[in-house]
Amino acid sequence: MYNTPRAATVRANIPCKLWFISRTLFRTIVTYFQLLRTSKYVKFLAGVRFGNKTLAGLLSNNQLEQIAGALEQESFQKGEFIIRQGQEGDYFYIVEEGEVGIYKADGDVSIDDTLTAKAAGPLAVLSAGAYFGEKALLAEDRRQASCVAETNVKCLTLGRDDFVMMLGNLEEIISNDGAPAKNVEEISEEEPSETASTAEEYSFKNLNVVRTLGCGTFGRVKLVQSTTNGRTFALKCQAKKAIVDNALQEHVLNERLILMMLSHQFILNIHGTFKDDHSIYFVLELLQGGELFTHLRNRGQFVEKDAKFYGASVLQAFAHMHAKNIAYRDLKPENLVLDKEGYLKVVDFGLAKVVDCKTWTLCGTPDYLAPEIILNEGHDKAVDYWALGVLLYEMVTGVPPFYADDPMEVYGKILSAKMSMPHSVSKNLSDLIRKLCKLHQSKRLGNGKGGTSAIIKHKWFSNFDFKGLTKKELIAPIIPKVSNDLDASNFDDYVDADEPDDPPACFDWDPEFQ
Repeated sequence: MYNTPRAATVRANIPCKLWFISRTLFRTIVTYFQLLRTSKYVKFLAGVRFGNKTLAGLLSNNQLEQIAGALEQESFQKGEFIIRQGQEGDYFYIVEEGEVGIYKADGDVSIDDTLTAKAAGPLAVLSAGAYFGEKALLAEDRRQASCVAETNVKCLTLGRDDFVMMLGNLEEIISNDGAPAKNVEEISEEEPSETASTAEEYSFKNLNVVRTLGCGTFGRVKLVQSTTNGRTFALKCQAKKAIVDNALQEHVLNERLILMMLSHQFILNIHGTFKDDHSIYFVLELLQGGELFTHLRNRGQFVEKDAKFYGASVLQAFAHMHAKNIAYRDLKPENLVLDKEGYLKVVDFGLAKVVDCKTWTLCGTPDYLAPEIILNEGHDKAVDYWALGVLLYEMVTGVPPFYADDPMEVYGKILSAKMSMPHSVSKNLSDLIRKLCKLHQSKRLGNGKGGTSAIIKHKWFSNFDFKGLTKKELIAPIIPKVSNDLDASNFDDYVDADEPDDPPACFDWDPEFQ
């Protein structure tokens, strides 16, 4: 179901018949019922009333869906108290299945009084879709009545702290004339960078190939130099026939579109694109410092000060992407590359996507997959915050938190969200990682009110100079050895003489871009 290689061979020893289901059909069915469940929960929430206002009038549909994703299911046996009169409460409940009786005693109450009230019979009985304890979302609430399971009951619960983290103070939302609270991404001060829209036109007429920097599934990345101004670039060459054979035309064009939308000092810059009968070409910024993955493997692990430098850079890049509703979806050390000054840039936008609500694609690297991707629950930019938590853990320990040789074992560990935090990891970093790696995407730090600013304000980042980082006034933890603009010593060696001839021409796909 997860598109992973078979771990064993299965052979019929005698004639047999098998039931089977394809991965595509299975995931389609799961998606359908997940959408039904979300729709059901949103309908429950929409009718929750505070005075003369309902949540449907106070919040947008996207925000209602966000709350729906944070609801947790809790079961109660017949006769069990769900809440007791007089107790302090900070949870709100919706009845999903069964019936709940409301009992109220007079005056100051004790446990004995609640039992007496229960014996007198319920004031009302709530069934599926009804709710109680809603005042707990406003403030610390002293329960005005007891609620008891009249049958076996399933309730959906939401804590006040989770609501405030996601959307802010409910009293302020109510007093704001019913205007929906908005999530605001903090966008850092940015140095303008050249984009394809302002760049000159490129072709092999004005680019000289110097050497090969790397090889991929559909082509190569080459170091090239402009014949007009001497500038150097990384030229990503992708064979059109291979793209067509794998039905990835839309995928490749989407990557180009995403890169054209972005302009940030911690994100790879695209300067232009061109094509011929054989391939399409992306003229990209040349980053000479090598992958963060290589430097991490050479060192084994980073001290927290260095991890903070790189984590803050990724965070600023995410703020820029998420402000444009772009989910990156492929964070890992291999996709973080250093420039010649040692500053980090996010590269490889092949899996990035503009996500207005949720998307259902299964994609990413197993160690970094968020639970909602594995469970096919629908995901958004919250997967990037989960991946950031995994990255921070790997940088300071040397291994991902859910590592295993078998991808299925990795998925099992992710879905349990249990990670062993070494004693060497500081209390503040441990707290940040756990808040980023929350199972419920709606409760993940960064995915609520304030966006990435909520992560920036976390204690672990309290002494970090984000302005100095943005202005490149900080000394990078690793300063790569780069002698000149043609130096490719931080890349693996490739023998250009062994490079195959141009891929075969492909006339079936001729995308319109230049």
